[in-house]
Amino acid sequence: MQNKKINILHLEDETMDAYLAKKILERAKLNFDITVIETKDSFIKHINNKKYDLIIADHSLPQFTAMEALKYMNENKIHIPFILVTGTVSEDFAVGAMKEGAWDYILKDRLQRLPIAVTSVMERHYSQLEKNKYLEELIARESIMKEAEKLASFGSWQIDYVTQKMTWSDEMYRILGYEAGEVSAEYSIFLERIHPDDQQHVRKINEHALQFLNSLQYECRIITPDKNEKTIYAEVSIKRNENNEPLKMNGYIRDITETVLSRIRLKESEKKNQYLFENSPWASWVIDSETLRFLDVNNYAIKYYGYSYEEFILMNAKNIGPENEQKLYEKLNGENSTSFSTNNRWKHIKKDGTVVEVEEMYGNIFFEGKPAKLVLVRHL
Repeated sequence: MQNKKINILHLEDETMDAYLAKKILERAKLNFDITVIETKDSFIKHINNKKYDLIIADHSLPQFTAMEALKYMNENKIHIPFILVTGTVSEDFAVGAMKEGAWDYILKDRLQRLPIAVTSVMERHYSQLEKNKYLEELIARESIMKEAEKLASFGSWQIDYVTQKMTWSDEMYRILGYEAGEVSAEYSIFLERIHPDDQQHVRKINEHALQFLNSLQYECRIITPDKNEKTIYAEVSIKRNENNEPLKMNGYIRDITETVLSRIRLKESEKKNQYLFENSPWASWVIDSETLRFLDVNNYAIKYYGYSYEEFILMNAKNIGPENEQKLYEKLNGENSTSFSTNNRWKHIKKDGTVVEVEEMYGNIFFEGKPAKLVLVRHL
């Protein structure tokens, strides 16, 4: 990942936003090429070149939104990691974007998080490509099909519409909570295992796929015979004859319960930490342990010091201290304590030139995977 160049297509009509995104990625020392486009026609032209590894799209373009770009990609079966950039986001909107195929989303006033999002998305993408390649090689060798399924924790099934016969693999039985061959391999039995709140949705999308689609992906919950709840990811492909009538439906399910639980725990933790940080009665910020560059600041600091969020992240901690106080920041840079420490009184300069006296508490943390310092500032 580190040495592989990422070809990025950036759908953005604001020149300054596109420039800021590029500078933030350059500052993170990512190896990338970026092409900025503004219109639907340009997006379609570039996306069909099939040379891009990642798409970053602004949701608020007046003529062509990021959700419309996702819809076009889905309709044309273009599978490229997609990061949505939006000014505001509700939980329902975020969930909807993820269901439509977005890999991640970034708030426009938090663009400094873009490098970690790009790195995370591309690592997942390359990992999935390698896994898919490996699994295809395993599946191609029928003699070790069971080993492949067990390794990847997925179960496969097939419906032959000519013979009206359905078959399940051993791992399919196991995920559903049965011993191999314990029950008949029937679609009705599979539906019985679907969580009652998800049954109607799964039934409808499978019926729709059988009539109109050649492939389908979805997530749903299942209840095993011993009352355990799991979340599965399912993929379906349909083979048709020359009259477009279905001949075979092949699919697989994968147990993603732990992944979903981890996702929920991480989101809850992030919400809690972000709430405490944003609503602190003190000015608070996170700075890079080596460069002292601002990585994040809370609303109180923005209001008190007069700098915008974007201005803060383009500065470092030395920019708010008088020249004769900067040696204290250099001392801070050299400290490695994991507990919070309190400094003596410091002097800070607000954007309007006002000099204020403060007391700071700081401690070492990891921010987005890198060593950093959390600083709490009490104004005297």
